Amino acid sequence: MSQMKSIAMLNGKLTVKEIDMPVPGPGQVLVKSLACGICGSDLHIARHTKDVMNIYKKLGILDEQANDESEILLGHEFAAEIVAFGPETNKTHEVGTRVTSVPVLLSQGGVGVGVTPGVHGAYSEYFIVDEMLLLPIPEQLPSEAAAISEPLAVGLHAVNRADIGENDVALVAGCGPIGLAAIAALKLKGVKHIVASDLQESKKEIALKFGATVFANPAKEDEVAVAAELAGNNKVIIIECVGVHKLINNFIMRAPAKAQLIITGIHTTPTEVNFAYATVKEMDIKCSYYYSPEEFAQSLQNIVDEKIDWRLMLTGKVGLDGTPAAFDSLLQPNDHIKVVIEPWRNGELEAC
Repeated sequence: MSQMKSIAMLNGKLTVKEIDMPVPGPGQVLVKSLACGICGSDLHIARHTKDVMNIYKKLGILDEQANDESEILLGHEFAAEIVAFGPETNKTHEVGTRVTSVPVLLSQGGVGVGVTPGVHGAYSEYFIVDEMLLLPIPEQLPSEAAAISEPLAVGLHAVNRADIGENDVALVAGCGPIGLAAIAALKLKGVKHIVASDLQESKKEIALKFGATVFANPAKEDEVAVAAELAGNNKVIIIECVGVHKLINNFIMRAPAKAQLIITGIHTTPTEVNFAYATVKEMDIKCSYYYSPEEFAQSLQNIVDEKIDWRLMLTGKVGLDGTPAAFDSLLQPNDHIKVVIEPWRNGELEAC
């Protein structure tokens, strides 16, 4: 069996290793990874490996008796090139076609690509996808642009989960890739007032470029009060994209009556919430996770149609061998928004 290089994560530590190249099964396609974004959820898995493994067990993704030290081959925001087809495929697209896809294997019961132990991810030179979910990448679009479709789809889905009108006020907490994606989706939806909040003052400029109308630094002002004042008699919709579990109760306590809270951040740490405040205020609280294939396709099309400037989001590129060091950097305070791995080459993290 042929060998390939892959990034493996074990107990929060990334290493480059040689592993067997995967073989596509029925309905599957072997692809070569061209570009793969480093996602906040990848960093969360590295920080909170044991918590994530426990949740996998409770959800039935892993066997209850499985070792907590399960290796994960990361990578779910990708552009790739078709290399070979498994059996029972239609070969709709030719070998060599660049593609992207929802990172799910329906052929294996819906497991997530790049987040599930035992499933190859796009931090590897090669990995497996389902033929039925493939979307061809237009010739003029760079591979790194197509890889950004995935975080855009997460933000779009969060906005679609909200019941928001154009005169309501959106407060997007956190101006990382998902927050910026939500801001862009809100702008395309025609929402007139979009408050972006982030502790990093450096995020102000890009948040405004993506469509925010107001920027608030929570260290300097109450961002919920800013949104409530703008809303008047209209609703406030808080889209949480930070992933800090203590913020959930904090937002519930500060939110005005009839507000909505859309929880998009990944929270694996148990937290204390006083729902009495949400009840009295008649708040609507929803959680948002992943997206539909239609939302993913729409996000790719938004990039193709230049409705969203993906270049603003891309802040760095790194080769396969430089990925562990890049992870170490991203786990510390930094100004990066989206770093893309190019697994077909070597090289240290470079700013774009």
